[in-house]
Amino acid sequence: METLMALHVDDEADMSLVRIVGGLRSARLDAGLSQNALSSGLPVRGRAISEWETGLSEPTLEHLMQLCRELGRYLVVVGPDGAVRNGLIRQHARDAWGIFERRRLAVPLRNRRLALGLTQRQLGRLVGVSRDSIQRWELVHVPPRPIAHIVWAQKLGCRLELRPVAVEGSPVEADGRGHAEGPNAVVLSKSYGGSPS
Repeated sequence: METLMALHVDDEADMSLVRIVGGLRSARLDAGLSQNALSSGLPVRGRAISEWETGLSEPTLEHLMQLCRELGRYLVVVGPDGAVRNGLIRQHARDAWGIFERRRLAVPLRNRRLALGLTQRQLGRLVGVSRDSIQRWELVHVPPRPIAHIVWAQKLGCRLELRPVAVEGSPVEADGRGHAEGPNAVVLSKSYGGSPS
C-alpha cells in the first residue's frame, strides 16, 4: 500500500505556472480581448479567466489547453538542451483534440523518463505522486493539474513553456532545434492545424 504523498512544488514550479498564465494574459490583451469576449469560445465564464489570471484559482489542464488554442499559443515540453520535444506523435481520426494535446505533452516526458532509466515508481517519488498517477498521466488516462505537469517535467530536467503557433508553410520557418524563427513559435503541420476535431 502506497503512502499518501504531496506534490513537490517549489518556487521554480510556481513561477513557471505564473509565466504561462501571464503569457496567456498578455496574448489576450495583445489581441484586444476582454475576459468575457475570450470566454465566449470556452466552456467557462469570464470570471473564471479573471481568477486564473489573478492566481485565485488554477485552470484544469483541459481549460489551459483550450485557452492556449483560443489565443494562438501551445504548451510545449522543452528539453534540457532547449529544444522543443514533441515525440513521434500522429493525430488519429479517432483522437479528440484534448486527448491528442495531452498525448503531445505526455509522450516526450515518458520518453525522457525511459531515457533516464527511471521507473514510474521512482519518478512518482521525485514528483510526489504515486506510481499509478505517473502511469495514468503517461497513458493519457487522467490529466495532471497544470502545476503537477510542470513538476513532472521539472523532475525530468524539462520545462513546460508557452509558445506561439505557426503553421508549416507560413512565413515563420523552423530552425534546426524545432523552434520557429521569430518569437519561438511552434511549427505545426497543416494537416494538424491546431484545431479541435
